[in-house]
Amino acid sequence: MREQTIRAIELAAGLGLFLSACLYAMTMLSVLDSGLTAAAAMTEEQNAGVSSFSAVSESIEPYFTGSEVLFTLREVQSGQLEAVIDGLRFAPGTELESMDLSVIDLDGRYAADYHREGNGAVDLIRFVKVR
Repeated sequence: MREQTIRAIELAAGLGLFLSACLYAMTMLSVLDSGLTAAAAMTEEQNAGVSSFSAVSESIEPYFTGSEVLFTLREVQSGQLEAVIDGLRFAPGTELESMDLSVIDLDGRYAADYHREGNGAVDLIRFVKVR
């Protein structure tokens, strides 16, 4: 009788563990299914093709403000490159405090033209005010 009771308790514990594992697996499947349903709902309206941008075919020229041109002159002062701003030449190593910088309109827009050395390094930047 004692052995039958032990076997009945073991069977009940095993059955309880099996049922709880089955319920846990069903809960996990339900969570995964709801996640997949939510992901499918979010991507339902998306186009499966690759979108191209029309801006690639347009020529977009970079413009600089007058204040950006002044910051570029700091590189001229350090001797890294030469700049020409509306015909006024700034040689490498130029002391900016001794130059008349009133030709630079801080609110103006400037188009840049870059001249490069043989190795590709920029040695001259020409800024022309866009009118």
